[in-house]
Amino acid sequence: MQLYHEHEKICWQYGVKISVPVIEISNNSATWGSWHAETRTLKISARLIQEYSWDVVLNILKHEMAHQIGTEIFHTRDVHGAEFDKACDMIGVPLEFRGASGAIPRIICDIHEKTDKYRKHRILGKVEKLLALADSRNEHEAMSAMEKANLLIAKYNLDRIKRSLPDTYECIIINQKKKRIENYQRKICSILTNYFFVKIVLSDLYDPTLDCKHKTIEILGTTENVLIANYVYFFLLDRMHFLWDQFRLKNRATTKQRRSYFLGVLEGFARKLEGDKADNSGQGKNVDHIYPPLSVQVCNSDVGLIRFMQKRHPRISHKKFLAARVFLNEYEAGCGDGKKLTLHKGISCNEDFKGKMLPRKS
Repeated sequence: MQLYHEHEKICWQYGVKISVPVIEISNNSATWGSWHAETRTLKISARLIQEYSWDVVLNILKHEMAHQIGTEIFHTRDVHGAEFDKACDMIGVPLEFRGASGAIPRIICDIHEKTDKYRKHRILGKVEKLLALADSRNEHEAMSAMEKANLLIAKYNLDRIKRSLPDTYECIIINQKKKRIENYQRKICSILTNYFFVKIVLSDLYDPTLDCKHKTIEILGTTENVLIANYVYFFLLDRMHFLWDQFRLKNRATTKQRRSYFLGVLEGFARKLEGDKADNSGQGKNVDHIYPPLSVQVCNSDVGLIRFMQKRHPRISHKKFLAARVFLNEYEAGCGDGKKLTLHKGISCNEDFKGKMLPRKS
C-alpha cells in the first residue's frame, strides 16, 4: 500500500499524469525493479526493500515510473535512450539510478563509502588537520584552529561560486527513527544553514520494518560541504549530551530543564561562530540592516544546488515554528558553555561516533 502512496505522491510533486499501475512485490532477486507495459504492472524487489533504505527504494520506483512515462506519455518502448532520459528529468531520477536495473546495485552506496577520492581534495584534507589542532588543550590554539577551518571553508565556497566550478551534489538523510524533530535539532539545522554552506529540508521517510514514518533531516550541498555539515550535526549532538551530563550532576538539574540547556549551548556556539558581531555592534536590534549570513548568500547563488534541490524536492513548503519556552538559568548556563565549545575532530577509529566527517586513514 505504501508504494501506491509513493507513486501518487511522486506524480503530484512533479505534476505528471500517468495511470495507477498494478504494483507487485517481486521475489526476483536478480532485478530490483521492472515495468511491464502490456499488463501495466510495476514490480519492486522484496530484497531491495529488505536490504536498502527507503530512499533507495523510492529512486528505483522512480526509475520504473520513468519507463511507465515512456509508455503512456511518449508512447515509446525506448528502454534507456533519449526518451527515457527525458522521462527521468520529469520526475527527478538521479543520474546514478538511470542505468539498467542490473547495474544499479553496484553504484548504490552510502556517502561515506564515496569519500576516498574526496579525501584527496585539498579542502577536506586541510580542514581535517585544522580540526585535529582544534582539539588542543591550549584554548587560544584551539580557537585559532577552528577559526582557520571556518575561514578555509568560506574561501573554498566563495571561490567555487565566483569561478562557477563544476560540482557534485549529494544528499545525506539523518534518520534517528523518531516521529518528531526536536527544537534543538532544528537549532542545529539553523547553524548548518547559516555557517556551513548547505541547505536543509525536514521531511519524513517510511520504515517498512515498522510500518510507520519517521521524521528526517536532509542535508543537501556539494559533497565536501555535506560531509562537513553531517559531521558538525553529530558533533554538536554528542557534545550537548556530554555537557548536559556534567551540568546536571553539578547543579542537580532535572530532565525537564535539559531542553533549555541544549538550546542555550547551541545559541552560545552560534554566537561564537558569528564572532558576537550582533552583541558588540548592537545591529541585532535593527533587522533592516542585517544581511543574510554568507553561507545563505552562497547557497542562494549556487545554481547547481538550486537545481539539485528542485529535482529532489519540486514542492517545498516553508513553515515557521514558535519559539520554545525555556528555563532562563539553564538556558544562560548553556549559552556560556556553548561559547566555550570548539569544533574539533575529537574522534578516533575506535570510537562509536556517527559524525565521521572524513574517511579513516589507511
